[in-house]
Amino acid sequence: MGKFAKLNTRTGGKGSEAWDIHFRATELQQQGHETIILTVGQELDGVAPGQAVDVAIAGLHSRRYMYSDISGEVGLRQAIAENFTRESGVAVDETNCAIFSGAQNSLFTTSLCILETGDEVILIEPFYVTYPATFTVGGAKLVQIPTGPQNNFQFDPDMIRSRITRKTKAIVMNSPNNPSGIVYDWESVTELAKICEQNGIWLISDEVYSTLAEPGTHRSPASVPGGMDFCITISSISKSHRMPGWRIGWVIANDTLIHHLNKLSLCMAYGFPQFIQDAAEAAIRHTDEISPVVRSELNSKRKLVISRMENIEGVAVRGSNIGMFVILDVEGIGLPAIQFAEQLFNEHRVALLPCDPFGESCGQYLLRISVGEAESKLITACERIEQFVSECRKRI
Repeated sequence: MGKFAKLNTRTGGKGSEAWDIHFRATELQQQGHETIILTVGQELDGVAPGQAVDVAIAGLHSRRYMYSDISGEVGLRQAIAENFTRESGVAVDETNCAIFSGAQNSLFTTSLCILETGDEVILIEPFYVTYPATFTVGGAKLVQIPTGPQNNFQFDPDMIRSRITRKTKAIVMNSPNNPSGIVYDWESVTELAKICEQNGIWLISDEVYSTLAEPGTHRSPASVPGGMDFCITISSISKSHRMPGWRIGWVIANDTLIHHLNKLSLCMAYGFPQFIQDAAEAAIRHTDEISPVVRSELNSKRKLVISRMENIEGVAVRGSNIGMFVILDVEGIGLPAIQFAEQLFNEHRVALLPCDPFGESCGQYLLRISVGEAESKLITACERIEQFVSECRKRI
């Protein structure tokens, strides 16, 4: 057997192990076993917009499955640029946008274009579980900035400033945040942007949950004066338009970075399916109709889960009331999150995601609950969690 590349050691670890319970739950479900999966950030009872589905079907019939523009179909990039300009106030066009296979691939490709061995990249905790692998795959070193439930997971700009060195190449933020659901204070975001501008550092802003926040509560850092010189905005249609499996994401950045991203995309993908891009364009052009519905339904289900969890003795809800997750703190019953998740799944067939891999700020007692299932299943899951917690308390 030949030798493997060193990057394999950087793409493993807690980030990938966090999904073990999810994969086991999915396998059991596929085998016909009754299982409630509340691990993944998607609406399992959601339906893609009819406009998008109709356009995709029409595209197949009209042979829209040939090689596509490497940077993404012009119509899709124009729709994204127009939407971003309307929401952020930043004047961008299709030349500032590159299409990739979801936000995950957008982040990964961006990392390869700006980070390499010897660089440092600052991650604000908590962060999505694949961030460490995504931003170190090229050899960069992680510098993690702690937050925590005690300050509602808000970051301290002065702490970030103190961790910057000559090697710092980029800072990564995710607001609204996964898993905490908080939106970063705008004053802190503008200070962070100032830090990046003053030090010649990229600011990577993952905004896939932006449309799930109430209008006016979230602003992109790219909207600060001169922000497009150093801000890289990442998003997708996965959460906002209930289209996670369609795998369309994008990067909005200055012309030079987009040029480099497109060159890398040429080698990696050589374009993406035309009919899917057409469908994504249709969805984005109806964002004003779709997003309020998605946001309202998720708000309703999240409030349902929070109300049930808050009435369970021994556990607490952390974070903010935004997005598609609820953070459950089980420290009160003295059972670490990984052990809690394992036993809950083994005994009651409810799959939750331990928050340990989201950063050390999460400690060892937080779990992420997705509210993407149907309301009836969420109620059943809450009942099982309550029963399990009661059983745990009797064992103490």
